[in-house]
Amino acid sequence: MKATNIKGALLEYIVRNLLKNCGFTNVKADKVYSFERSGLFFVNGKGAAHDADVIMNPPIQMPFSYPTQLIFECKAYSSQVGLTIVRNALGLRNDINDFEIVSKNSLIKRQNNRRAEYAIEARKRFLFQVGVASINDFSKPAIEFAANNKIPLLSLSWFLGHQSIRDFNNIDQTLIDLFDEDDIKNVYDFFKDRKGNLYSQKYQKAYNFLSSDNIIGDIVTTANVTINYSFVGLLETGDIVFLFARTRSENNILNQLNGFSTLKAEIHWFNNRPNVWRLSVFNPRSEEPHTDFDFYVPKRIFNHWKKFNLDKSVALDIKQEFFSKIFVFNQKNNPEVPFSIINIDKAWLERTRQQQNENE
Repeated sequence: MKATNIKGALLEYIVRNLLKNCGFTNVKADKVYSFERSGLFFVNGKGAAHDADVIMNPPIQMPFSYPTQLIFECKAYSSQVGLTIVRNALGLRNDINDFEIVSKNSLIKRQNNRRAEYAIEARKRFLFQVGVASINDFSKPAIEFAANNKIPLLSLSWFLGHQSIRDFNNIDQTLIDLFDEDDIKNVYDFFKDRKGNLYSQKYQKAYNFLSSDNIIGDIVTTANVTINYSFVGLLETGDIVFLFARTRSENNILNQLNGFSTLKAEIHWFNNRPNVWRLSVFNPRSEEPHTDFDFYVPKRIFNHWKKFNLDKSVALDIKQEFFSKIFVFNQKNNPEVPFSIINIDKAWLERTRQQQNENE
């Protein structure tokens, strides 16, 4: 078993679990436009059938649009992901979205204005969004290209600790060769299985391996704990933020919602960790106390702020422009209402701005 295969499968497993925790579900192959072979999922395009590392249905669909499916290309590199990979994701998106079956017979029938049949296949059509997931970060050209072409990016370094990322990067062939071949093959099969149940007899060896003291088991444990006790937020810009509750998970406000609620929040930052901001969320309709969540500011937004030397007034502009509304996926607690909306408290923001102006 090659170390690169294990790293790639582990990355896919973590990304898939993250999406499932947000309410995403596995896509079922239609056996024509998409199909499964040798444990891999393929989507047909104009040029070829493409191996979709992770492909999922979102928890909600937008009206007046074809239903969407999300594909993540997973790149388990030990360095930054560069422009070429992100550019390839755009090519993949165009190839599978533009694919259509049109037979020679249907083209001939177009010459007859009285044709009885449409020259299109009777099938369910999708709009595919293609993103790139990595272990480490992305280069500046890759981030710029992704933003300009609306390609979602996801790095494990944005929500896993430094030790887990270091362990991930240290998985090499020397390490893999130390393990029993049957054990590591069973672990690989479990990572690749989109419906895999670690507690089934089929993956007994994988269960024993991941429960033992080794780097791969430590990464899986840390990732699962992080995913299960955090929330994924989506900004209107398309950027992803991971919200980590500062109190016990069962006591935070997002776990206590019984129906759809529009929440309000204040956003604060501190000089000792300016790239980690605090979201203080409260329900304006109740007397419940607020809950504090910490999150890493998306790198491109933080770099924009750094150009202004972390100016306080610019920080307020950023809060208003980028964080005025956060969609938080919460289906794990409320299957009927898969997300909550957190709006920045405009009255608080205006008061804070006035106070800063008075102090200048």
